[in-house]
Amino acid sequence: MTIKKYSVFILLAVYAVVATIVIFVFNGTGGEGDSITHFLFARYAPVHPELFFDHWAKPVFVLLSSPFAQFGFNGIKVFNVLVSMLTIYFTYRIACKLNLKNEILSAIFLIFSPLYFILTFSGLTEPLFALFVALGIYFALKEKYLAAAIIISFLPFIRSEGLIIIGIFGFYFLLKNNRKSILLLLTGHIVYSLAGYFIYHDILWVFTKIPYNNLGSPYGHGDLFHFFNELIYVTGVPGYVLFWTGYLFIIFKIFKRSVSLELVILIFLGFSAYFTAHTLFWYLGIFNSMGLKRVLIGVMPLIAIISLTGFDFITGILIKNLLLKRVIGVLIIIYVMIFPFLHNPASVNWKKDMMLTEKQKIAKNISGKLADKKAAGHRFVFSDPYLSLALNIDYFDTEKRIELTNDYLKHVKSGDIIIWDNWFSKTQLNISRKEISQNSKLQNILSAESADNKEIMFLVYQAK
Repeated sequence: MTIKKYSVFILLAVYAVVATIVIFVFNGTGGEGDSITHFLFARYAPVHPELFFDHWAKPVFVLLSSPFAQFGFNGIKVFNVLVSMLTIYFTYRIACKLNLKNEILSAIFLIFSPLYFILTFSGLTEPLFALFVALGIYFALKEKYLAAAIIISFLPFIRSEGLIIIGIFGFYFLLKNNRKSILLLLTGHIVYSLAGYFIYHDILWVFTKIPYNNLGSPYGHGDLFHFFNELIYVTGVPGYVLFWTGYLFIIFKIFKRSVSLELVILIFLGFSAYFTAHTLFWYLGIFNSMGLKRVLIGVMPLIAIISLTGFDFITGILIKNLLLKRVIGVLIIIYVMIFPFLHNPASVNWKKDMMLTEKQKIAKNISGKLADKKAAGHRFVFSDPYLSLALNIDYFDTEKRIELTNDYLKHVKSGDIIIWDNWFSKTQLNISRKEISQNSKLQNILSAESADNKEIMFLVYQAK
């Protein structure tokens, strides 16, 4: 084998070493809310089997990540690192199967996309979604359509947007006149409908329990061009330019009829449908959309392939001089690789993105001060999921922890330890500081807030 054939494995080996260092040096969680909560579902699913069938938590993600989550949050980071390594490899293999030039760059574009790198070290579901998308496309390119259909059929149980990708594959199989594969796109729903029946006693739970099946959102709505603007924070500046160059180049090739069906449908149309759907969800304020840029991580393999076509256009067609092609090509690659380390709003902020937040540090400090209350067997009442991680309390064991709600405050249980925070408790559950401080059934035993940010605050009470 030549060095070119070994290149992807060399790249993955280096990536593995860097990822290992990052896990042990940086203690961040990739977010304060969903990242932690997904970890908690995976961590405690073996104790509460019904969590393996929770639609919000995503059953396939919980199933695959749960063994890793037993080793703590670093365990789920290891899981997502392994997932990302597989995604990088199969994205590279997709580029090879599509006969694209400079195929190794598809892996490099993926690795050096700032947000993709950051969220690899989280408990979020987007990296696993990206892997299944890459696997489905890879097997389709190998003409193993049945395997591709089965893999893609489980996407909605990693993220709900999987239904969009299922539609794309259904269209592709229709064009291929492969009806058997179309039917196999139902596999995931059939398997989980039957398995989850024993939990919900409802064969249609995969539809009735979807948490996003409403034409509304408590998070409001936003600008139509929101995701166009946010994409630059996903890919970084050089990746953004390469992506849109490649996107327009593919459109040109479509009109010239000089592009493969797979590149058009599975890559170009796959991204376009996914991107358009999220754009409309946020613009119209439907399906609980929050306009989060991280959703685009789910189609990072497609973004990387389209970016590669942009690179090949610039260095293979746009520039004619051979020496200039090589110089420009090398400069672009260098820019892509150093961009995450630059002081740019779209680069990686190593302190902010990769370390515990100020709020998490305060929560961790509070948890240490409440160790005696935990040892004494007091039940905890709180909303911030990180407190469960800091206190090492089973988030789902109602004998040890329950949610802080307005209803609970009407039926306070003596001895409970109540922790109010000014984000999850105040903003998401609408419990004001005044409301909890004036509750005569509660006694304040601890307060903590950030010296630099008055918006970060915890108040700890014990029920009389």
